[in-house]
Amino acid sequence: MSEAVRGADGVWGADGAQQAAGQGAGGSGGGRRWVVGVAPWGVTAGAVAWCLAGSWRAAHTQNYPWNVWIPVGYGAVKGVFLGLLAGWCAVVVLRFVPVDRWRAGGGAAARFAGLVFAGGLLGGLVPGTLRDFLGEPQPRTQYYFDGPRPESEWYWRPLLSEWLTYTVLPALGCAVLLAVGALVSARCSRRERFGWVVPALVGAGLLFLPDWAASGAPEPVGSGDHVNESAGAGLVVLATGLGLLVSAWVVRSGRGSRRPVGRPSPALTPARSSPTPPRSARGGG
Repeated sequence: MSEAVRGADGVWGADGAQQAAGQGAGGSGGGRRWVVGVAPWGVTAGAVAWCLAGSWRAAHTQNYPWNVWIPVGYGAVKGVFLGLLAGWCAVVVLRFVPVDRWRAGGGAAARFAGLVFAGGLLGGLVPGTLRDFLGEPQPRTQYYFDGPRPESEWYWRPLLSEWLTYTVLPALGCAVLLAVGALVSARCSRRERFGWVVPALVGAGLLFLPDWAASGAPEPVGSGDHVNESAGAGLVVLATGLGLLVSAWVVRSGRGSRRPVGRPSPALTPARSSPTPPRSARGGG
């Protein structure tokens, strides 16, 4: 930052971003520079990674024709929450690292990306791994409408195939996208904007996802739960998208209403003209 104004609670940069004293990893205001924007990028990375995994499942799983898009929508919704968890895990990892020491040695950006990747991978990998290895045998590897499998038909090859395809690969993709997005945010002078812009874009995308993913699918037929499955999945996706839009609006409104401590509002600051030195000071006669 080219200019800073010191207030009661810390230092405010010229772009309006606070670097509070003692805040951030390593107890320095510089730590906050790296942490800002990580969690929102996790939402985006998770939504993209698990939406692609859901698309792969929809393309390779025998399903009812009118419900073929459901894994896409549910994958994106699951990715929103797993990506948020991955982002916060990355933030926690960064908090335990003394960021102020990075400047002494080189490769600060590489170390930051590595830590974000490790935290994001941990957050995205653990929930699905616990579900696969500690939960009931899942029928998802063959058909959508299969019944539960006995343990002898689930563990080893089916389990490892399910775990690698729908847990490990999306978690890796999420961690990579999270690290890239966090680097973009850290290098941007207006990095705090990503806190609401990124979730807003994902929320808007989710609003259009059901119509796009279900385009070309036949109308639901049958009776009972089969008729309502597509509508239920669409409501879940739309509700998640609206939730992201509302949260983005709240974040944007909250940041817009905060004013730096020690920096008066321009509208309340009286205009001051440059004082004119007396003639004696100018050397006049």
